[in-house]
Amino acid sequence: MEVTRPHEVAGTLRSDVDKIFVNSIRHIIVHYHIFKNAGSTLRAILERNFGPHFASFDSAAYDQRIRPEQLIAYLRTNPNIAAISSHHLRPPVPQIKDIQFHEILILRDPLDRIRSMYDFYRRADTNKDPLTHEAKRLGIREFLTFVLETRPNLIINSQLNLVANGGAKIPEPADLTKAATVVKSAHVVGVAERFDTFALLAERYFRPFFPHLNFSYVPENVSPGRSDDLRARLNQFAAVCGQELYDRLWTGTELDRQLVQIAATECLQRAQNNSITEEDLRRFHRRVLVRKGASRIMYQTARIPRLCWRALGFVRRLAEPSASNYS
Repeated sequence: MEVTRPHEVAGTLRSDVDKIFVNSIRHIIVHYHIFKNAGSTLRAILERNFGPHFASFDSAAYDQRIRPEQLIAYLRTNPNIAAISSHHLRPPVPQIKDIQFHEILILRDPLDRIRSMYDFYRRADTNKDPLTHEAKRLGIREFLTFVLETRPNLIINSQLNLVANGGAKIPEPADLTKAATVVKSAHVVGVAERFDTFALLAERYFRPFFPHLNFSYVPENVSPGRSDDLRARLNQFAAVCGQELYDRLWTGTELDRQLVQIAATECLQRAQNNSITEEDLRRFHRRVLVRKGASRIMYQTARIPRLCWRALGFVRRLAEPSASNYS
């Protein structure tokens, strides 16, 4: 099992640490990190807020699932953990009398997700996942055809597969009902295309347990040059794939699209029930802009010492006598 902890995180929750236990019940956030579903952004939010009380909890193997008993064993030996993000946990969480889990689930337009998967594999460092190697070797049409033929579970209604079956099989239409139940029972649910609505709803939901939780964010792990418009991205993706492959992908993600729509509807309904207004979203967006600006300033500030050392080294090299001066 691979568990990573942040070493140094600014803005860690203060009094909220004491709220890990409320009325003798331990409260733990569990984020199901579905690959390419804005999970890196959400993970960064949790890490920034919880600091040493946050952990990434993943299997050592990229394709291995974590069982509920493994989660329980880890939490028993780490009583200070209040938030977990995991690629390898699957809903639902176990029911334990002294722990209240709070599940977070984010879904994404399946075709846009497939495009993002290829972009990610192309720019990722080569690792144990063979798809990283294949993406660097193949163009997008060849790569997606290869995945459809060798690992169809990663494309054919893959989000429904993970939510309903834990990734165990190609889902059937009947699995949509099961997955819809999981989506609607998640404590915080949303879609990547409406991330601000999801984030503000999460703040409202967690307020009784972690009053200072701040879900403003800086987007993480975004494909370079990506358009902000989903329709434009899908049109570009269709043009790159060609009609035959795109139709094949469209047919193979029909149930995923239905599940994503269920999640989007559930998120918007909860936003209405919590009286989240357009003005609330505008205020939240301003907080996001402030955080993005602060992040850019911190990045540029961190670069200054490195640039100074490089400049100093250059000056020193210029000042040093070369061999030709003594010939």
